[in-house]
Amino acid sequence: MDTATRELFDANAATYDRVNTLISLGLDARWRAWAASRAVEKPHARVLDAFAGTGLVGLRAAALGAEVTLADGSRGMLEVARRRARASRLELRFAETDLSTEPPEVPGAPFDAITVVFGVRYLDDPVRVLRGLATLLAPGGPLVIVDFVEPDGSFLSRLAAFYFFRVLPRVASLLAGRRGLYDRLVASTHRMGGAKRLVSLVENAGLTVTETRRMGFGLVAGVVARHG
Repeated sequence: MDTATRELFDANAATYDRVNTLISLGLDARWRAWAASRAVEKPHARVLDAFAGTGLVGLRAAALGAEVTLADGSRGMLEVARRRARASRLELRFAETDLSTEPPEVPGAPFDAITVVFGVRYLDDPVRVLRGLATLLAPGGPLVIVDFVEPDGSFLSRLAAFYFFRVLPRVASLLAGRRGLYDRLVASTHRMGGAKRLVSLVENAGLTVTETRRMGFGLVAGVVARHG
């Protein structure tokens, strides 16, 4: 994640999740719950929530009984996550680190599972970063990805795309002036492409895709992959 993106997240940390919930009509909670459920495959699973942001996925995994480490390069986002963890009385570990460096280093590795939710599309070299994350994963463990993608050609997907790409930035500009953040979100989603390209990125990183799921009227893709 580049410096400009990290600074953008720092500046928007306090309201990031509230605005996300509003613009997704509350569906983002379901997407994060799906990711956490796929990551926690056994009691006390060691889960790394990579590019964790405010930690909502990691907190959900911890509530399911996992031992969770939240890793992110945004100090502002992690501060929000720490406050949430204290309020929830959940014990999590925190690592302020740039996971796009090579090789990535996070205390506690290897992990039984890794989640990357709404983080891949911001990466300049997603294949390299995913390959690096795989080195932090125990053999056979799942890497669970959820991200926005360009939709297919169905009517509902086209309608959702109009909302996401045309209406959403206008709404975001009215909600506490978050236009810059969501301009970046829309641009990064265009760069990501469709769900098939996300799968291709994961496979090119040397992982085997074992499950895919379309969510959010085709605007969101879920991928579970493994290695070793």
